[in-house]
Amino acid sequence: MQITLETDYAVRCLVYLKDHRDELSVLGEVSNATKIPPAFLSKILQKMIKHGLVKSTKGKKGGFRLAKDPDRISVYNIMQAVCGCETVFQVVCSKSKEPCTFLKSCKIHSVWQDLGKINKMILESRKLSQL
Repeated sequence: MQITLETDYAVRCLVYLKDHRDELSVLGEVSNATKIPPAFLSKILQKMIKHGLVKSTKGKKGGFRLAKDPDRISVYNIMQAVCGCETVFQVVCSKSKEPCTFLKSCKIHSVWQDLGKINKMILESRKLSQL
Protein backbone atom coordinates (compact mmCIF):
# COMPACT_ATOMS: atom_id res chain seq x y z
CA MET A 1 0.00 0.00 0.00
CA GLN A 2 1.32 3.39 -0.94
CA ILE A 3 0.03 6.57 0.70
CA THR A 4 0.11 9.39 -1.82
CA LEU A 5 0.69 13.03 -1.01
CA GLU A 6 -2.86 13.70 -2.18
CA THR A 7 -4.21 11.19 0.35
CA ASP A 8 -2.19 12.77 3.15
CA TYR A 9 -3.47 16.20 2.16
CA ALA A 10 -7.07 14.95 1.99
CA VAL A 11 -6.87 13.52 5.50
CA ARG A 12 -5.33 16.76 6.81
CA CYS A 13 -8.06 18.79 5.11
CA LEU A 14 -10.88 16.72 6.59
CA VAL A 15 -9.31 16.78 10.04
CA TYR A 16 -9.24 20.59 9.79
CA LEU A 17 -12.91 20.68 8.73
CA LYS A 18 -13.78 18.32 11.59
CA ASP A 19 -12.02 20.56 14.09
CA HIS A 20 -13.91 23.59 12.70
CA ARG A 21 -17.23 21.92 11.99
CA ASP A 22 -19.30 24.64 13.69
CA GLU A 23 -18.36 27.11 10.97
CA LEU A 24 -17.82 27.35 7.24
CA SER A 25 -14.14 27.28 6.28
CA VAL A 26 -12.84 29.16 3.26
CA LEU A 27 -10.20 27.71 0.96
CA GLY A 28 -7.49 30.17 1.99
CA GLU A 29 -7.75 29.49 5.71
CA VAL A 30 -7.78 25.71 5.19
CA SER A 31 -4.77 26.02 2.90
CA ASN A 32 -2.83 28.18 5.37
CA ALA A 33 -3.65 26.01 8.37
CA THR A 34 -2.86 22.69 6.66
CA LYS A 35 0.04 23.87 4.46
CA ILE A 36 -1.69 22.47 1.38
CA PRO A 37 -1.20 24.52 -1.81
CA PRO A 38 -4.54 26.21 -2.68
CA ALA A 39 -4.81 24.81 -6.22
CA PHE A 40 -4.16 21.26 -4.98
CA LEU A 41 -6.57 21.75 -2.08
CA SER A 42 -9.27 22.94 -4.46
CA LYS A 43 -8.96 19.71 -6.49
CA ILE A 44 -9.07 17.60 -3.31
CA LEU A 45 -12.15 19.42 -2.03
CA GLN A 46 -13.91 18.83 -5.35
CA LYS A 47 -13.27 15.09 -4.98
CA MET A 48 -14.51 15.18 -1.38
CA ILE A 49 -17.68 17.00 -2.51
CA LYS A 50 -18.26 14.51 -5.35
CA HIS A 51 -18.02 11.62 -2.87
CA GLY A 52 -20.35 13.23 -0.34
CA LEU A 53 -17.75 13.85 2.36
CA VAL A 54 -17.73 17.66 2.11
CA LYS A 55 -20.34 20.21 1.11
CA SER A 56 -19.74 23.68 -0.18
CA THR A 57 -21.72 26.88 0.04
CA LYS A 58 -21.18 29.46 -2.69
CA GLY A 59 -21.20 33.19 -2.32
CA LYS A 60 -19.74 35.91 -0.13
CA LYS A 61 -20.36 33.97 3.08
CA GLY A 62 -19.62 30.61 1.51
CA GLY A 63 -17.11 27.96 2.35
CA PHE A 64 -16.67 24.27 3.09
CA ARG A 65 -17.81 21.94 5.84
CA LEU A 66 -18.15 18.24 6.44
CA ALA A 67 -21.20 16.66 4.82
CA LYS A 68 -21.39 13.84 7.36
CA ASP A 69 -20.76 13.29 11.02
CA PRO A 70 -17.05 12.51 11.59
CA ASP A 71 -18.07 9.18 13.13
CA ARG A 72 -19.44 8.16 9.72
CA ILE A 73 -16.30 8.98 7.73
CA SER A 74 -13.48 6.44 7.78
CA VAL A 75 -9.91 6.91 6.64
CA TYR A 76 -10.76 4.33 3.98
CA ASN A 77 -13.63 6.55 2.72
CA ILE A 78 -11.17 9.42 2.33
CA MET A 79 -8.70 7.21 0.46
CA GLN A 80 -11.45 5.97 -1.85
CA ALA A 81 -12.51 9.53 -2.65
CA VAL A 82 -8.95 10.53 -3.52
CA CYS A 83 -7.57 7.42 -5.23
CA GLY A 84 -10.58 5.42 -6.33
CA CYS A 85 -11.61 2.21 -4.61
CA GLU A 86 -10.06 -0.06 -7.21
CA THR A 87 -6.56 1.36 -6.68
CA VAL A 88 -6.39 1.62 -2.90
CA PHE A 89 -5.19 -1.96 -2.39
CA GLN A 90 -4.17 -3.00 -5.86
CA VAL A 91 -1.17 -5.34 -5.96
CA VAL A 92 1.41 -3.66 -8.17
CA CYS A 93 4.84 -4.69 -9.36
CA SER A 94 7.59 -3.01 -7.34
CA LYS A 95 9.62 -2.44 -10.50
CA SER A 96 7.13 -1.34 -13.14
CA LYS A 97 4.42 0.08 -10.78
CA GLU A 98 1.87 -1.68 -12.99
CA PRO A 99 -0.74 -4.19 -11.77
CA CYS A 100 0.81 -7.58 -11.05
CA THR A 101 0.71 -9.86 -14.10
CA PHE A 102 1.76 -13.04 -12.28
CA LEU A 103 -1.39 -13.48 -10.20
CA LYS A 104 -1.81 -17.16 -11.07
CA SER A 105 1.81 -18.20 -10.66
CA CYS A 106 3.02 -15.87 -7.90
CA LYS A 107 3.70 -17.76 -4.66
CA ILE A 108 3.46 -14.67 -2.43
CA HIS A 109 0.43 -13.01 -4.07
CA SER A 110 -2.03 -14.43 -1.54
CA VAL A 111 0.05 -12.91 1.28
CA TRP A 112 -0.20 -9.46 -0.34
CA GLN A 113 -3.95 -9.93 -0.77
CA ASP A 114 -4.33 -10.87 2.90
CA LEU A 115 -2.27 -7.86 3.90
CA GLY A 116 -4.52 -5.64 1.79
CA LYS A 117 -7.62 -7.06 3.52
CA ILE A 118 -6.12 -6.36 6.95
CA ASN A 119 -5.12 -2.83 5.94
CA LYS A 120 -8.60 -2.17 4.57
CA MET A 121 -10.19 -3.43 7.78
CA ILE A 122 -8.00 -1.13 9.88
CA LEU A 123 -8.63 1.90 7.66
CA GLU A 124 -12.38 1.27 7.68
CA SER A 125 -12.37 1.07 11.47
CA ARG A 126 -10.51 4.38 11.95
CA LYS A 127 -13.00 7.23 11.89
CA LEU A 128 -12.33 10.90 11.25
CA SER A 129 -13.66 11.62 14.74
CA GLN A 130 -10.69 9.71 16.17
CA LEU A 131 -8.08 11.84 14.38
